[in-house]
Amino acid sequence: MSPVVVVIAVLFVVVVLAGLAFMRRSGADELPGAVGGSPALRPAPETRDRIFFLRFEGADDEDYVGGILGRHGGKTTSAAKAREMALDLVRAAPTATHVHAGPAADAPAGPGLARIGLPGGVVVGFHVVSTRKLGTVADDTDLSAVVAELRAVAAFTDAELQSAELIGAETDVDANAPALIAVDPSTRPGHQQCSYCRTSFPAHDTRCPACGARVGV
Repeated sequence: MSPVVVVIAVLFVVVVLAGLAFMRRSGADELPGAVGGSPALRPAPETRDRIFFLRFEGADDEDYVGGILGRHGGKTTSAAKAREMALDLVRAAPTATHVHAGPAADAPAGPGLARIGLPGGVVVGFHVVSTRKLGTVADDTDLSAVVAELRAVAAFTDAELQSAELIGAETDVDANAPALIAVDPSTRPGHQQCSYCRTSFPAHDTRCPACGARVGV
């Protein structure tokens, strides 16, 4: 075998080994469950100290949320009152436009300040401290998941709930606070999407309020 052939063979082996090493290193950086080289969604952390922000717009929704704040606004150590706060938010949440749900550490200024650049609307901040850990929401665009989290808070026992605070939050596009994420309309509990214009509206309606299309046609 000529020296040239030997050199080419050695170089080929070196390139192959280097490629395998690179692939292994790249794979080590992926989360378990990754498919096709794409990182899997990181699981949401569990916490005893969680915070929610929900934004609403439109006269009817803003009036409704104002009523909730009028009845339950403030801070409490009463588990019964905390559950009422959570249940009222469960009822209001299906029409929220933007949300954030996660550990309270996400919001250094507490439930009174959220980050969003949209004008108008009203934002509610809800801070809950419990003795039992609860998983937070992995994807804030999934309103059904946010509502499920609020339902879980509403199901806490007296011994599990330590305190809760429900207030109207101020907003600022540059605030040191959680950014509110636009809700995916298809995840609204009790809602459906128009097949033609993709508007989200209550599931019991038979006609789209935006384009007039009939449901199922």
